[in-house]
Amino acid sequence: MSAAIAPANEAPARSAQGRKPGLAAWIGYAGIGAVLLLFAFGSPFFLAASNIATILTQASVFGIAGVGLAIVIIAGGDDVLNGGIDLSTGAVAGLSGTVTALAAAAGAPGLVSVLYGVLVATAIGIVNGLSVTLGLRPLLATLATMGVAASLELVFSQNLKIAVSGSFFEAARASVFLGIPLAAWLMIIIGALGWWVYGKTSWGVNSYAVGQNPTAAQVAGLDPRRYRLASYVLSSALAGLAGTLLVARLSAAVPGIGTQILLDIILVAYMSMIFSRRRLVSVVGTVLAAVFVAALDNGLTLLGVASQWVGAAKGLLILLVLASVTLRGRKNR
Repeated sequence: MSAAIAPANEAPARSAQGRKPGLAAWIGYAGIGAVLLLFAFGSPFFLAASNIATILTQASVFGIAGVGLAIVIIAGGDDVLNGGIDLSTGAVAGLSGTVTALAAAAGAPGLVSVLYGVLVATAIGIVNGLSVTLGLRPLLATLATMGVAASLELVFSQNLKIAVSGSFFEAARASVFLGIPLAAWLMIIIGALGWWVYGKTSWGVNSYAVGQNPTAAQVAGLDPRRYRLASYVLSSALAGLAGTLLVARLSAAVPGIGTQILLDIILVAYMSMIFSRRRLVSVVGTVLAAVFVAALDNGLTLLGVASQWVGAAKGLLILLVLASVTLRGRKNR
């Protein structure tokens, strides 16, 4: 039934995508360009090939997890209180990394260790999805699982750093193809797949329909629960994959590191609206936002800005983006 009604939904989607960027979008683009130019002129190392590779590697972790969160927002709507949100992504990434490190330390092959970590993360995604489809508010349901995942991470690791080694993790950390790190290629591939699924298929069109107006979508024959359950499973699986990349990059699982990247994950998912003509959360926009946020972090560090001010800048960006979401919602109403 959903495939049959998809063409009827695609026409407004295509026409909306054809709109030219508004004044707010151009202001956003100008701001991003000005920041990058400031870094380029402020530090001779910012545009160095090695530094760009570092930025892409940093972006890959919260970019991949951010794509998962973007999928949740697409299927659940961008209302911060009642729409799609997954606060557990950071903690799930941390737990997945810990499980991966423990499996590797126990002698499991690198790829098998990663699989263990992603499977544990996916299990939490199933819990999130079932909780939301049963009627729990996403904000509270994922806050609860965030606490569970963070606690399990501390229990499994005994609050100790777990080192990882081996050719698999060394390759994941240091491999480069066409000048682009392997982790960045993985982010690009996931972004491309997400762009195709959520931009070119009936599943993606219907997911947007469910997120923007679940009542109308249900009347049209769609089951919102199906799309939302799938979105939470994908979100946690991608967060788990991001956690394993973080372990490879740091050569260790560090307790609490997952919750530290939650701010970045939320920022890149909502900031993706800047790169969308329809002012909606998108997969491609999330990848672009991840690269910008990694460049922002890197550039401010090169300019000698203290880390606490870097966090403050990210928090301010989140406030601006969420304010834009709220204003757009009021205008639509």
